[in-house]
Amino acid sequence: MKRTWWITALVILGACGGTSGAVVGQLPRNGQGLLETTSEVRPTTTVPPEKIEPTTLTVAADLESSFAELMQARIECGRDPYSCDVATFTEVNSPIYSDLQQLIAERRSAHITATGGGAIRYRIDKTQTLSDSSALVYTCITDDVVLVDGDIIFDDSMMSSLVTFTLVKVDDQWLWNQGTPTRWTTEEDLCDFDA
Repeated sequence: MKRTWWITALVILGACGGTSGAVVGQLPRNGQGLLETTSEVRPTTTVPPEKIEPTTLTVAADLESSFAELMQARIECGRDPYSCDVATFTEVNSPIYSDLQQLIAERRSAHITATGGGAIRYRIDKTQTLSDSSALVYTCITDDVVLVDGDIIFDDSMMSSLVTFTLVKVDDQWLWNQGTPTRWTTEEDLCDFDA
């Protein structure tokens, strides 16, 4: 159990910080091209918003946008663990919530923050909707953020991982429920960001 927590926290959530304050992400190339247009005039019908079913593209865009917001919240927790509220981006009492609560508590007590050099880069490779309130987001993450304890470098290593995040919708907001690493290494950039 302790090893599982350590690997999960290390691989998925690492340092998560950077110098610019911006999340560096890439969205998948899904082959969508330009929409075909026509000069024909077609009759239009107004449909109440509650009767419109979301398309696959709008659901994927919502998941990608929500994931970026969750990642940004996680990055801010790395920078300032003293102001971090894990419940703002994870489902309370979920596996990732518990892991992050423990990690942030350890960071607070050891005075470890994510500042200085390095960056976290991620790419969303695929999204999969399981239900109206559950989805999977498949990512590739490379994190080489420098963790410090005051002026002392605590960790400046690089890690790269393929992670499947389970997201759940709570009160109309997507939240992280679980992060499952499928592959990780400290030896190479699995995402080829530096290629």
